[in-house]
Formats: sequence, C-alpha cells, structure tokens
Amino acid sequence: MEREVLLRLLDEAPGEAFVACKDAIQAGADYVVWDDTVPADQLARSYSRRAQHMAKIGTPMLGGDDAIAELRTSGDRPLRIGEAKVEDPPTHFQLFLTADATRVVACLGIDQR
Repeated sequence: MEREVLLRLLDEAPGEAFVACKDAIQAGADYVVWDDTVPADQLARSYSRRAQHMAKIGTPMLGGDDAIAELRTSGDRPLRIGEAKVEDPPTHFQLFLTADATRVVACLGIDQR
C-alpha cells in the first residue's frame, strides 16, 4: 500500500491512535499492510487478551479499548492487518483495514519502552 493512500485513510478515521499513527507514518515510520485477511471476531479475542496482559504489566496502549470494541462489532468480517513502527518514542501501531483496504477500521498503539 502506498504511503499517501494509507495517510489519507488514517486521516478519515477519528481517534488519538489514528492521529498518532498518521503522524508517525508521515514522519517516515516503517509500515506494512498484509494482503491476507483474518475474521474480526478472532482479532477481537486475541487483542482483548493482549490488552489485559498489557494492562497487567503496565504497558500503555493508545486506543486499545476503542479498537477492540470496533473489532467486536465487526463480527466475522475479514480484515487486513497492518503495522507501523516508530523509534522515538518507541511505539508499535497495529492497523485493521477492510478486506479491500478502502478503510481503516481500527488502530491501536503500544508503547515499546
């Protein structure tokens, strides 16, 4: 996926995680969006467990609750997964896009410190 296309899609979505991810990609962060899809409900279960673990160990997760809620409401729709990584501050962004990659459904950021 071209950088400008992903930036436009992130700009269309509300929320702090979307803005932070867009800023990181705009500043040159490495990113990838995979072609394969995964059912949203499977992603919701997985990221819900991850969020619980992150909270338990005290690792901040930007937009995690909103992202998980959106994944849950997406049912079993297939979603593409993407990620972006920035070094300063060290953050890993997880992106969830529609199967046709025309919309970013959810985004969360995980502090890597």
